[in-house]
Amino acid sequence: MAKYIINFAHANGFPADCYQTFFSYLPSDIKVIALDKYGHDPKKPVNHNWQAQVEELIAYVEAQQIESNDYSKVICLGHSLGGVISFIACCQRPDLFKGLIMLDPPVLSGASAMVVGMLKKTKWIDKFSPAGKAKNRRTHWPLTTDINSAISSNISSDIDISSTLKKISASFARRTLFKNFDSRCLTDYIQHGICHRNNQLELVFDAQIEAEIFRNLPSNLSRYKNKLTIPAVLIHGENTDVFPHKMFHKFAKLNKNIALQTTPGGHMFPLESPEETAKLIINAIKYFPND
Repeated sequence: MAKYIINFAHANGFPADCYQTFFSYLPSDIKVIALDKYGHDPKKPVNHNWQAQVEELIAYVEAQQIESNDYSKVICLGHSLGGVISFIACCQRPDLFKGLIMLDPPVLSGASAMVVGMLKKTKWIDKFSPAGKAKNRRTHWPLTTDINSAISSNISSDIDISSTLKKISASFARRTLFKNFDSRCLTDYIQHGICHRNNQLELVFDAQIEAEIFRNLPSNLSRYKNKLTIPAVLIHGENTDVFPHKMFHKFAKLNKNIALQTTPGGHMFPLESPEETAKLIINAIKYFPND
């Protein structure tokens, strides 16, 4: 039996399998469970303040406990979107969890939350948030392109794509979001974030769902003031571009159980520095209760 069970919740647009390199640096006595894609269950469509995704997380953890017949409390670990829904889940169901680690979560409180709450009622939210880019992003590639033939070979016949991986990596690495990725994490994204479907290569994560998630950024986190009863750590990148650092400090003041920590890198630091991030997780877990 594992010493610790971590429920991991991914960032928006990045299925959990894209974090395989990061997971590989966690010790063998840690069992990682993870719902692959939030927001894709027709019974739990994205809604206001991501409450449906919080319910997805809770239901997934409960289902895993039943399946394994292990009702030990779980550590919640979430990146970006995953960090926020993990926080809310821990507030709503503290009986399921014994610790919380948030990695660069987009947490709003105070006046900023009020402004976003109003923007969410208008079309302006697509300009304020990444929703506008997400809804218009390229979602598929003809199989005749270099990138698709390379990935298709990997998916259909498991042929080594090392010779063409440089071309694929170069294509994505030029984009701002991916430019600082560890090359292995970029490979994870190519392998698990794109699939062969409908006679073409498509993004695994539905771009319209991604946009809808951005449009519903929680603006109600102040309601959970002092509701977090388990130990928690919020780790944000020194160069994150999600929010100014003061936003994390402001949020942490709402709950005395949240400790703040910074680490080199940007918003995507778990995929930029997977080994270093794993070390941060291992260290944080040391301070969580063993029961």
